[in-house]
This record gives sequence, C-alpha cells and structure tokens, in this order.
Amino acid sequence: MRLRIDARSRHAGLLLACFLCCCAWPPAANAQRVYIDINQPIFAKIPIAVPDIKRQSSAEAQVAHDAADTLNKDLDFSGLFRTLDPTGFPGDPQSIGVAQGEIDFPAWRRLGSEFLVRGSYTIQGGNIQMEMYLYDVVGGRQVLGKAYDGRIGDWKGMVHRFADEIIMALTGERGVFGTKIAFVEVQGQTKEIYVVDFDGGNPMPVTQNKSINLSPAWSKDGGQLAFCSYKNDTPQLFVVNVFDGSQRLLSGFPGLNITPAWRPGGSELAATLSKDGNPNIYLLSSSGAVISKLVESWGISVSPSWSPDGRRLAYVSSEGGNPQIYVLNVGSGQKRRITYKGSYNTSPRWSPKGDYIAYSGMSGGQHNIFIIPPDGGDAKQLTSGAGSNESPTWSPDGRLLAFSSTREGGSAIYVMSLNDQSVKRVTHLPGSQELPDWSPRLTGK
Repeated sequence: MRLRIDARSRHAGLLLACFLCCCAWPPAANAQRVYIDINQPIFAKIPIAVPDIKRQSSAEAQVAHDAADTLNKDLDFSGLFRTLDPTGFPGDPQSIGVAQGEIDFPAWRRLGSEFLVRGSYTIQGGNIQMEMYLYDVVGGRQVLGKAYDGRIGDWKGMVHRFADEIIMALTGERGVFGTKIAFVEVQGQTKEIYVVDFDGGNPMPVTQNKSINLSPAWSKDGGQLAFCSYKNDTPQLFVVNVFDGSQRLLSGFPGLNITPAWRPGGSELAATLSKDGNPNIYLLSSSGAVISKLVESWGISVSPSWSPDGRRLAYVSSEGGNPQIYVLNVGSGQKRRITYKGSYNTSPRWSPKGDYIAYSGMSGGQHNIFIIPPDGGDAKQLTSGAGSNESPTWSPDGRLLAFSSTREGGSAIYVMSLNDQSVKRVTHLPGSQELPDWSPRLTGK
C-alpha cells in the first residue's frame, strides 16, 4: 500500500517561499535578538494576535478565517504563545492594513498584544498566492515577511510553514509544524501502522496487511519507517519508503526481530534479535546484516534508543530482575543502570538535545511518563491522574512529548508541552492508538 506523503514536503520546494523585506532594521541587529529564551525553565507565554487573513477577492473566502484559525492552533500547540481572542480586535480584518505602514500599533498594544500576524491572499485559477507578515507590536516594526505560491489545496501547508518561520524568528530554532507522528492503530485483532500530521490531521495507513504491526521507527532523514510485522507469522523487521510506499524485509532471523531504532547520522539500526537464544540488542546494517552485538546479558534486552551523537544507547533490560533503563557506551561497551525508583520502567527515548531520557514507569498502579538525566539521578514525573501513559517520543525540537494514554477511555495519542505540561489529544480514530514515534523535520530544513 502506498503511503501518500508528497515528496515535495521534504524539500523547500514544497512551496515557493521567499523573503519579503525580512527585517525593517539592519540584519545584524535582528540576528542578535532573541525574543523567547526557550532555555529558561519558566517563562510567560507571549501574547500574539492573529486576525483573519485579508482576501483580495470573494474566491475561496473561507480560507481567510480557516488560515488564521490554523495558525492560531499551531502557535498554541507550540506552548510558547497565548493567542488572543479575535472578538476584541480593533476593526474588521478585511479592512485593516497588512503592510507595516498601515498597522495601528498603539491599538494592538492597548489590546495587550506583543506580536501581530497579518496576511493576504489572492486566488488565480487553481492557484493561491499568500503573503504573511509578523510584526513586533511593542517595537512597531516588521520581524518577518514571507510569500508562498501553490495550489489552492496547499494553503494549510503554507500556514504551517509560516508558523515554523515564526518560531525560528523568535527563538532561533525551527518549529515542528511540518512533522508527522507514526503510531500503531489497533482495531480488533489487527494492528496497523499509521501516520498523521503533528496535530493529528491527515491520517494515512502505512500497512494494511490485517496482521500485527508494531514499533514504527523513523529514519533520521524522515524518508523511511522501520517496523516489526507478524504478517509472515513470525516477528520480522521491515522498512517502508514513506514517499513511494515500497517495502522491503530488513531482518528475518529465526526467533524475535523487534524494536528497531535508527542510528543518528547513518543508516545502521539497533534492534532486538533472539537468533542466538536470548533476546539481545544487535547493530544491523541498512541491508539487515549483523554488524555486532551491542548488548548481551542473561536477561531480556529491548527498546533501544540512541543518544543524538550515536555514541550511547538507552535500552530496557530485565537483568536486575525487573524491567529497568540502562545506558550503554557503544565504544567502550560499558553499561550502567540509571533507574532505581519503581519496579517497571520501559520505553526509553533520548531527547534530541541529549539532556534527558523520557520513559514510562509504573506509579500508583498505572504507567506514567518520566524524564531522567542520561547519567541517572532524580527522575521527574510528568503525568499523573486517570489512565495509563506510555511510550513517550520527543518532537525534533525537544520541547514536546507525544505519548499514548487511556485517560479518556481507549488509548489515544496525546502531546505534552514541557513548558507548562499542558496536554492535547491529537488522534481521534475509531480504534486505539499506541506506540507513537515522532518524525524528524520533513521539509529539508
């Protein structure tokens, strides 16, 4: 089954995007300014106003509101902004200005806004041209200007792209609005791999073999997904190309072939195999050949997760009697246990910045999400309350965590902002959703 992720979305050529007078002050001064210091442990969300986009004709009039609504949701999703209620905006968005000289900055300051987004779009035949601007209301100046050109149906991608540009302009780091989340969709006795946009939109099946498919894992360039499948009756590892849907067998050794994890900066994978008896973690080439045995013990070793530099590996082992998180130095072969609190800790995921390992631990009779420094120490519990929370996975900027939770009944995928620990549900499919894996950025940035 072909997974229809348009290859254009992997490159800057998704849309024709160009700067429109990116700054109203010297570029060097702009480059030194950081509006939001994301490294601060606590900061107030930035108030931002996003009125409806200004339409140049009556064609596709609904895009004016829908585009603004999409951008508001993106910025709210980031956990960095407080989007303002449009009912208090000064004037009709279709009549107020778009260019800097037309903006009544004092009026927006009185509203309490620190930033303002204005935009306009033109429809010509089946195409849409969109211009988007970000203004510093306090300073009364333009921060960012972009133009996008594409098919009418591309407008949402344009908005996501501009949201990424806003995050970049104000924090110095790209956003995650072009990313996707892979997960396992459970319906009855079958488990299929699905992919959705970062916010749960546009769900698409990766597998449709009516079997059991588990543990989707994105390659570091976002072009492939490795996963475990029982479609041939035994657990084997497969790789699917996310752009053309082609699949290939990666590992079909006798016994278990499970929990794949791509090594950063290369095409190698770590995976659990039981070909020699006990389930241990091996390093595989892109063709599935065994390069080396990474972890060997009398216990069961599963769920490898690489550090960002590819030099260390977090994993789960039962060698201490129950599942705990360990870290292996791949070069020296030395390993150490890092979790001691709780008797059941699984699903480690190394953060993109390397500063934490997220995992699922048993707490109060239910699974919850924790983070712990890679060298061990005090773990911080992030979730609590109703339901079990499992299988954490980091956004590529390290500011968000996706995980599966039963807090509303059946298992679904939720996203938490580490800034304020707010949680949003992102999947609403008929079955249950489990084992998420967040993609890297797919736009070639």
